[in-house]
Amino acid sequence: MLSLLDVTLQQVVLRLCALLFIAAVHGVGVAVTAVALGDQGPRHDGRLTLNPFAHLDIFGTISGALFSVGWIRPMSIDPAELRSGRVGLVLVVIAGAAATLLSALALRLLRPLLLPLLPDTASAAVFALIETTGQLSLWFALVNLLPAPCLTGGHLLTAIMPQWRDVLARSRPYVAGLLVVLTATGLVTALLAPAYRVLAGPLLGGEPISLTRGAPT
Repeated sequence: MLSLLDVTLQQVVLRLCALLFIAAVHGVGVAVTAVALGDQGPRHDGRLTLNPFAHLDIFGTISGALFSVGWIRPMSIDPAELRSGRVGLVLVVIAGAAATLLSALALRLLRPLLLPLLPDTASAAVFALIETTGQLSLWFALVNLLPAPCLTGGHLLTAIMPQWRDVLARSRPYVAGLLVVLTATGLVTALLAPAYRVLAGPLLGGEPISLTRGAPT
């Protein structure tokens, strides 16, 4: 299990700041896609917004701050309202991951233009924040492709088993708690590490993965 003693206050602060950005991008990406496909539910639920606090999940935020693997509060999407039906749920999951990854890439492209304009201290802080955001965005996108009820990828389960939609919704807090434990042991990052390494090249400039007993530092 990853020792919390390995996590510094600076890392926690940087991750929390990064999570605010990521939650806003991922959340609005999922909501915009659902609304565009015909389900107005996310609009009525206040999820069609870039306000990160509308999307943050307590378990996902804790996991992201301590172990770099986070997620947003599950979004209610009715496949019956989507013009493409259950296929639309798959598109919603893909859109959330794509928005998260593209935002990380945009920050990396913006970095060499922004940093020379800042004083040394501010430049170093922004550099660290962009690096942290890029790493967390990649973990965030990957973990939310997993078909777990508490994740964006949980919509994949609804697409496959629509009759279990209510049961899956009720199981979310229990699965979220279990996911935090599994993330703390390093099992989640060990599972996703190969995909992380593949995507880290184009998105993070070939930055190597950093793991401590299976979990990112």
